[in-house]
Amino acid sequence: MLLFPDIGYQSSNNDSVWKLVIHGWRYEGNKRRDWFGFSASLWVERIAKQYLDEKDMLYLNGSINRDRLKPFFVEDESNEKIQIKLGETIFSFVTDQQGQFNEEIEITNDEIQKLKRQQQQGDSFITYEAIGDNKDITKGIIQLIEPRKGISVISDVDDTIKISEVLDKVRLLANTFIHPFKPVPGKHNQYNNVIFLFVVLLGMAELYRKWRISNNNCTFHYLSGMPDQLYTLTHEFIYDNNFPDGTFHMRHFGWAATSIFGFLHSQSTFIHKMTYLRYFLSNTIRDYILVGDSGEKDPEIYGTIAKEYPERVRAIFIRAIKDESFEDQRFLTAFEGVAREKWQIFNDPQQLPIDLSRPPKAATG
Repeated sequence: MLLFPDIGYQSSNNDSVWKLVIHGWRYEGNKRRDWFGFSASLWVERIAKQYLDEKDMLYLNGSINRDRLKPFFVEDESNEKIQIKLGETIFSFVTDQQGQFNEEIEITNDEIQKLKRQQQQGDSFITYEAIGDNKDITKGIIQLIEPRKGISVISDVDDTIKISEVLDKVRLLANTFIHPFKPVPGKHNQYNNVIFLFVVLLGMAELYRKWRISNNNCTFHYLSGMPDQLYTLTHEFIYDNNFPDGTFHMRHFGWAATSIFGFLHSQSTFIHKMTYLRYFLSNTIRDYILVGDSGEKDPEIYGTIAKEYPERVRAIFIRAIKDESFEDQRFLTAFEGVAREKWQIFNDPQQLPIDLSRPPKAATG
């Protein structure tokens, strides 16, 4: 069983009640002992389908990290009862056809404070236990959005903070299933090895750490269109590179998808991000910083949300990954109707402000 870190928040009209989101995936390991006997290229072909030609397959074959493939070849456990133990209270859910459960439960503020004292996980986190049909126990974590007022950062992952190259089908697969995950660095890293150890501190990881330290009670939430089968690797990437802890909101990959490339660029990814952004904004009273990139539809998504919640979206930062002008017509169209001082295009993390209480200073490029 895999449990995804999710949020807990106080009801907008009743601060004596908390709502906690419990999200997990119940699966069973692949029973086929012969799947390791298949060539790596066959598995990549299944994931990529028609997007790879023979030359691409030769490039990828033999280099695939099979441990990264394993979560894509397990069996979803549908219609299984899952018990959630939170303190002394037990809740029961049933998994859907994809083995997922994503439920919202209510608990009093007194119970939350008691759990915090007992667990001593820090002011912003509590844990719970999920128990499957075979009585196995998995521990999950909830990040409490508190105090109710403050700043929260909602960040895309791929090509925003992690190098994925989502616009190139072969490089996307290589960066996902072959190469170590790499954080987006400061721009000068690629030009001057002499100052590499210094400049790397000015990349996206360091920027997010500075945001966390410099903006009181700032919380982080990682919203991605990538498969949740990659959650464990993505969480390790966040931890290993010292990005701030946060919640994760990904999509479940099913074999009905045309390919992982098509999965990422589908309308469903657009809907997934819009749904979560609206959920955050409609259920909390915090202000939000939205961070994304130009490789997918983040400008259009964030522009739409900013117009729906003009008083709540404090700033939007878009990383330009295609060498486009910061005044490219696409950005002007996406953010039409959004105050110009609220959005900023960047290609180097050093261009972004540390103090999130002020409107961003628009960079030119």
